Amino acid sequence: MYREKLPALSILIVALILFTGCSSSSDELDSGSEDGGILTSRITNEGSIHVIADFEAAGLKKPKSLKADAVDKKTGEAITPEATEVHLGFFKSSMGPKDVEVRFYKSHSDAITYGVPTAEKTINTIVAFTNALIEVKSSESATSTAGYGAYIVTGNAIMICQGQIEVCDELLDGLK
Repeated sequence: MYREKLPALSILIVALILFTGCSSSSDELDSGSEDGGILTSRITNEGSIHVIADFEAAGLKKPKSLKADAVDKKTGEAITPEATEVHLGFFKSSMGPKDVEVRFYKSHSDAITYGVPTAEKTINTIVAFTNALIEVKSSESATSTAGYGAYIVTGNAIMICQGQIEVCDELLDGLK
């Protein structure tokens, strides 16, 4: 009896997930990670165009310009494809000073198309590295290796923040 209803139930669950996921009508889109619901990204301010001075005014300290056209030495692939500028600085958040990388693109659409995959790759690489350290070292020493844990796309820029998304949120608050 249950086996007959299983396909219909599966279709209902998938439809509910799709309906819920596509029903957002706000200016912001949040997405969680598979890490137990921890929020790791947000997309907002579609119409905004930012420059590095905006982030400095919001509290980003000592941003250093990095090569926007840098390539991975092993694969030869662009690290930040289509980025027009990349800067690395730090932000004095309520959680202490944290590293923030800001990548700029020609448009919001380019930031999503080209920037989001590389931002997620950056976060996943750090998570994999940190998990490997936890396996090799004791948990005491592994806790000191906090890498990039979240990003926010705001207009034509992506902020990739050390630790958690709240660091990005605090810097984003300064942009408004």
